[in-house]
Amino acid sequence: MQAKPTLCALAAAAAFAQMPAQAQVTISGFVDLNVESISSGGKTIKRVSSAGLNTSRLQFKAEEDLGGGLKAKAVHEITFGADTGVMGNPRETYVQLAHKDYGDISLGRLNLTSYWIYGYADPTFSADYSMLSNVMVFYAPWRESNAVQYNSPRVSGFQLKGTVTAGKEDGTKNGRVTSFGVDYRGGALYLGAATDRKQQVNIFKPGQIESSTDTYLSAVYRLGAHDLTAVVHHFSGYYAYPPYVDFRTSGNSLAIGGRFNLDDRNRIYVSVVKRNDSKNTDLADGTGLVVGYMHNLSKRTTLYATVGTVRHSQASDVRYPLSWSAANPLNNENPRGLQIGMRHGF
Repeated sequence: MQAKPTLCALAAAAAFAQMPAQAQVTISGFVDLNVESISSGGKTIKRVSSAGLNTSRLQFKAEEDLGGGLKAKAVHEITFGADTGVMGNPRETYVQLAHKDYGDISLGRLNLTSYWIYGYADPTFSADYSMLSNVMVFYAPWRESNAVQYNSPRVSGFQLKGTVTAGKEDGTKNGRVTSFGVDYRGGALYLGAATDRKQQVNIFKPGQIESSTDTYLSAVYRLGAHDLTAVVHHFSGYYAYPPYVDFRTSGNSLAIGGRFNLDDRNRIYVSVVKRNDSKNTDLADGTGLVVGYMHNLSKRTTLYATVGTVRHSQASDVRYPLSWSAANPLNNENPRGLQIGMRHGF
């Protein structure tokens, strides 16, 4: 079953190697491993796990200066479980044209506009126990295939962003997403706003197209060496994780946290997310907490320890996971976990 991803990886590497000599080609990535104890799904698992701080991955990137302020770029990212060596889910793969005066346009598999806007306000930067990824965003869209994305040049601190996807390309609207936003960077302040709308087929009623809308407001304030973060999220509509589960809901969630740099080598991060679902039928209200410590042995190598938990207000059929590698808590369970590990970038 792993032959196809492996061949794709080799083909991608060969394609990049054959690019013109003037293009700058780099290979980079992360290997991230930890020892973990996680309680979810009615059991406590003690294991070696991958991707505590970052998804273990390889990135092939080619860049070329075309002159006149125009640049071309191609990126292909391959993920893998560093504990097993097995290929994982695809990350970003795209081509891009960028001009210093007119912005950039990309085509391929891309993180949505909203991802970059709320992601900067995630103290964990989308780590395995990220409360924004696992509780706030939950089943909302965030990385999509068949996408076109545009980012304007930054003017007076403001930048406009937009992403549109073609969906499943099966003649229906299934999987189509639009994601638009704007952000501001000025001095110690970052502000962002984005809205996503996704259309997808009802997984138990084929042919019936449903929709969902997610809106995000995010803020980061730099206080000396520290970042204080906040995200407000409104969600409404139909959400599904084919072929397993679907539900309709609406409500709001709030995330607050911070990144606290004790010195050049040591950082603590804290993130709390409170999610309120107004319908409270399939879902319960939930609160997620993660606290982590990072010690940089060098610019490339980091030791870390992370503890997290998700608490639910009542029994429910669909629970918020602490980690997507343990994504099936029981209907009356509050998952919790601890990771101690090392990340190396190259």
